[in-house]
Amino acid sequence: MSRKLSARSTLETLKKEAKRWLKTLQTGDGNAHRRLLAATPAAPAEPGLRDVQLALAREYGFAGWAALCQALEDARHSYAERVELVLRSADWAGDHATGARLLARWPEIGRDSIHTAAATGNVAEVERRLTADPIAANRKGGPLGREPLLYLAYSNLPGSETRSVEIAVRLLDHGADPNACWIGPWGEPAFTVLTGVIGQGEGDQPQHPQAKDLATLLIERGTDPFDPQALYNTSITRDDTDWLDFLWTQSERHRRLDGWRVASETPIIGGTVALNALDYLLGNATAFNHLRRAEWLLAHGADPNSLHAYSQRPQREEALIHGHVEMVALLQRFGAEATTLQGLSAFRAACMSLDREASRAIATSHPEYLRDPEPMLTAARAGRADAVALLLELGVDVDVADEIEQRGLQVAVAGGSLEVVKLLVAHGADIDRPTTSFGGGAMGYAAHFDRREIATFLAPLSRDVHNLTCLGFRNRLAELFAEDPDLVNAGHTRMGCTPLFFLPADEAQAMEMAAFLLDHGADPSIRASTDGLTAEENLRKHGLIELADFLANRHPKGNRGT
Repeated sequence: MSRKLSARSTLETLKKEAKRWLKTLQTGDGNAHRRLLAATPAAPAEPGLRDVQLALAREYGFAGWAALCQALEDARHSYAERVELVLRSADWAGDHATGARLLARWPEIGRDSIHTAAATGNVAEVERRLTADPIAANRKGGPLGREPLLYLAYSNLPGSETRSVEIAVRLLDHGADPNACWIGPWGEPAFTVLTGVIGQGEGDQPQHPQAKDLATLLIERGTDPFDPQALYNTSITRDDTDWLDFLWTQSERHRRLDGWRVASETPIIGGTVALNALDYLLGNATAFNHLRRAEWLLAHGADPNSLHAYSQRPQREEALIHGHVEMVALLQRFGAEATTLQGLSAFRAACMSLDREASRAIATSHPEYLRDPEPMLTAARAGRADAVALLLELGVDVDVADEIEQRGLQVAVAGGSLEVVKLLVAHGADIDRPTTSFGGGAMGYAAHFDRREIATFLAPLSRDVHNLTCLGFRNRLAELFAEDPDLVNAGHTRMGCTPLFFLPADEAQAMEMAAFLLDHGADPSIRASTDGLTAEENLRKHGLIELADFLANRHPKGNRGT
């Protein structure tokens, strides 16, 4: 018997067919037995379900049941969709884990186009395509609409790390633009090939494994070494001068130092003040207390009396209100003027320096300062439990929030300060109150920033079933579900997804959590409000096939999503 899969074929229907066939065999039906032997002549006299599944797979022309299941998966999600997901993952904002899983399962994706070949380190495919179509080296494509060199620079896909320099050379030899770039939704500065190679920035993206070799090659081939976005990205992550030295030296060699020293009419990198790059970067170093970077910038010509690009405060004042005493001394050593702080700045500086007398006097004269969220956010973000305690003592609300409803508790979690978290919780901080943009409370921040120790402290106090699921706190979830069984299918405040969409990243833990949720009444047929997918469909889309099959097998009878 030769059969073909149809558009209606599903894993569930085939499993049901195999079970019906087995039951017929168990009744002694001769036709059913002859059918079994026709498909699998070596079938045992008393076959089990696996034997029947193998026979069914053979009828459809597959070597085994696993191959049949794979064919169903191929039919469910098109090849083009998988290629798109892989290419989207070759971006800092992409789902890297999904891209890696899909590429491991379908390695032929790396040969789909010059863009996938560049993103996955497939030198042979790049060479083949350039031989057939040389101008492809500079052609935009893929779901991101970018050139191959950009996919290469921003990719963290398996295989991309070893052959990237070779691929870059071939692309450049065929006319690839070394200054190719894309503009984010926030506008300039542009994200260049060099930006991607260097990494860092928001989310502290990893630099390319061959970053220095690629950066040197790109600049030799015409990339502008004065890269405002790269300078921003390396100014907000850590107190390190490696890339500063490299980009300065290359700028000097290629006569681009004016880009560092001359201010334009509009901000070059960011902020609200038109500063030159050195002064802008000094402001970030001052606020983040990056002493090494600040000294490097001052030694290379940054003005210690310049304004901070965002707050428009003098650098010394910025350091004082953040409580960075050593930074104040460094700025003064390079000539910063020692002025007397006034108003809210004086209050913030007094709190961060733990000057109780001064801070209390200012608060008495200006009680409105106690409603300003910045002193609390600054102290909590820096892990300054002493300053947070003083602010609470002065009467600042423990849940004072900024314009996006971000509070001290959340930024303390982001900053990794368990001491501040415990202090704020002891004073009644609302653990689960979400922000208006991120949509998560303290447990959401703990999940996003991987603050496991803090999450363990907060879990017994939280009712955030989605992030408790993501972090794997089954004991706390069991307590909550016992109190309110409906919570197992609660919709997320922003995404509408149930906890079943928030399984842990580790696949083994995810399987255990999925079983736990299903045992407590989770409904796999519920669809997300964002894309209309069920949890099973979402898992398949992201390459988690075994986990998706597990949900499919456990799906309540007759409650299948449509």
